[in-house]
Amino acid sequence: MLSGLAAMELKVWVDGIQRVVCGVSEQTTCQEVVIALAQAIGQTGRFVLVQRLKEKERQLLPQECPVGAQATCGQFASDVQFVLRRTGPSLAGRPSSDSCPPPERCPIRASLPPKPRPALDREPRKALTFSLGCPGPAPSPVPLEPVASVAPMPGCCTDLQGWERRVRRNAAELGQEAFWEQELRREQAREREGQARLQALSAATAEHAARLQALDAQARALEAEIQLATEAPGPTSPTASATERLRQDLAAQERQSVEVQGSLSLVGRALEAAEHALKAQAQELEELNRELRQCNLQQFIQQTGAALPPPPRPDRAPPSAQDLLPPAREEPLPGAPQSPALVSSLSPESTCISPLCVWDETLGGGSLTLSAPVLPTVAPMRQNSWR
Repeated sequence: MLSGLAAMELKVWVDGIQRVVCGVSEQTTCQEVVIALAQAIGQTGRFVLVQRLKEKERQLLPQECPVGAQATCGQFASDVQFVLRRTGPSLAGRPSSDSCPPPERCPIRASLPPKPRPALDREPRKALTFSLGCPGPAPSPVPLEPVASVAPMPGCCTDLQGWERRVRRNAAELGQEAFWEQELRREQAREREGQARLQALSAATAEHAARLQALDAQARALEAEIQLATEAPGPTSPTASATERLRQDLAAQERQSVEVQGSLSLVGRALEAAEHALKAQAQELEELNRELRQCNLQQFIQQTGAALPPPPRPDRAPPSAQDLLPPAREEPLPGAPQSPALVSSLSPESTCISPLCVWDETLGGGSLTLSAPVLPTVAPMRQNSWR
């Protein structure tokens, strides 16, 4: 794990122990790091440097730079770990990595400019290593055996192409890792929210269950009390008797009110009928008074016209005794109504008297005398019936 670019240190796990390789730069290859670690631990054989990122491992190529590979991880560079693994003993016929062709430029690497390879005839850099564990005697360095140059193996290119494809797949997966990390955080947030809601619902369910149990116990107690009250009947309380009396009184008052309403309706209808009858009687009375006045006027005209003296004549004889007598009174018809000539008042209690004017002719002149009324009174029986 790279602690910082200024320190230029590379942390590598070797057999479960973390070691630090100093003096590492962006041009330091994987092969140089492996050689430095092998010299430090004093072992010979075949070693590979593996890059580990969240349970995903990738074997680095001999000419690949560990610092550059770590920088390509972006924000997850701090989580990258390098592990040195021993794959087997050294082989004399193992081809040199310098003779292998450079890896193909995949679409991911095609956008980057080609990196110049360092010169092979430069001096090897010193690699300082130290262990994070307890200090101990450092083993004496063993010089490496010179590797003889051999011809390249025919399957080396095929292996390199396979590794390149694997690198491309890993790069694609790393590109999608940010998206899946964000989705994971969202799912975790939703899960926490669901857990909180589940806890709230569980608490509410427990509370409602406790309330239901309390209500159930209260209902059972009330049922027991009701059963005891029904099985042991006691004396009627005064409140119940008073309530019964009040109910009876209310029922009687309701019946009386119904009867009074019925009688009031009957009285109202009778009053309406009486009003109509009074109106009819008043109209009849007016008609009768009108007819009575007409009859009295006609009778008065007839009587006064018969009593007037004729105009004087010079050759007329002196009046006789019959001429001096008042004219004979005309008898009314049997079916004609007898009514006074002049009505002094329309009230039924008043007596209608109509005096008649009679002319008495004498020698010297005529005088007006009053005779007996035609109809002195109106029958009170008719008056009572009108009321």
